Amino acid sequence: MNESFTDEALRANIYEGKRISPDQGLRLFEWDIIELGQAADYRRKIAFPEENVGFIIDRIINYSNICEAKCAFCAYHAHAGRVDPYELSMDEICQKTEELIQGRGTQVMLQGGLHPDHTLDTYLTMVKTLRERFPDIYLHSFSPAELTHIACKSDLSLDEVVQSLKDAGLNSVPGASDLLVDRIRNAVSPKKCTREQWCEVMQTLFRHNMTSTATMTYGMGETLRERIAHLEVIREVQDSTGILKAFIPWSFSPARTRLEHISPATGMDYLRMVAIARIFLDNITFIQAGWLTEGTKLAQVALTMGANDMGGVLTEEVVVKATGIETQITMTGMTDLIRDAGKTPVQRDSQYREIRRFT
Repeated sequence: MNESFTDEALRANIYEGKRISPDQGLRLFEWDIIELGQAADYRRKIAFPEENVGFIIDRIINYSNICEAKCAFCAYHAHAGRVDPYELSMDEICQKTEELIQGRGTQVMLQGGLHPDHTLDTYLTMVKTLRERFPDIYLHSFSPAELTHIACKSDLSLDEVVQSLKDAGLNSVPGASDLLVDRIRNAVSPKKCTREQWCEVMQTLFRHNMTSTATMTYGMGETLRERIAHLEVIREVQDSTGILKAFIPWSFSPARTRLEHISPATGMDYLRMVAIARIFLDNITFIQAGWLTEGTKLAQVALTMGANDMGGVLTEEVVVKATGIETQITMTGMTDLIRDAGKTPVQRDSQYREIRRFT
């Protein structure tokens, strides 16, 4: 056996803080879960030595579910037949933002589908109106797929789209990635941006000094090697840009989607993905525990296996809810959850800076 592929060499790389290869990452799927978790927690301490766990108070405002992508994994778009088609008015969006602010929230995530009639002007109106009405709110909004869609519909370059949105008041863009594997994207979301286009959006945000995140939706029929391939794309993008503030893995919820024949991933699958992501993504500081999709108890365990952030205390969430998952948590519940994991709860802002510490 090649020396670099032995478990001894892999352990040495992990505990010496060295980068592991894709083949070594694949090998981690075979490790005992306890040893894997301990190794991931060690790598977490290298990346983030403090025993703090952050969370943000935010609100996802899904301004429309009219979407021409019609992804097979989505139960929320109008054509899925689970939710009636709708579009929020600007007044409704502002009302939801006002409610967030009254609850001490700091971040709004405007998200919607690939609307067939929306152009850049539609998005600029949303951003400018919120910025004028709520100058202190942080707008972490849209997605790489939406930005690519806007550029196509408006016959503009990505640079023009990003600069216009930034000038209007957009602060950053969530890097919704789904699974960055062309075989899977062609099968479940052929009308969304490609892997190459996702990377192009990240490079464009970098050129305009804007930050993002990266996600991973696994359990859609991919192989373990394809999961590592997804992580490899993200690691390479971070190497070249440094704009990814966090990585957020979550399991696909097949209920009520066109992929409901797929068996859902297990809790053990999730903990493995968190741990392997922590070890493989040596250039990303924050790994989020996905309490919304995985449940609060499993997310709490993830905090001992490489995760060091709990994401948002969401004032509103409807897309995951459309699949039948209705996990909720209050700020008190969040702080208790973090404390019970032996960590210190910290309310953070969108750039992962501390706002308030719960000692």
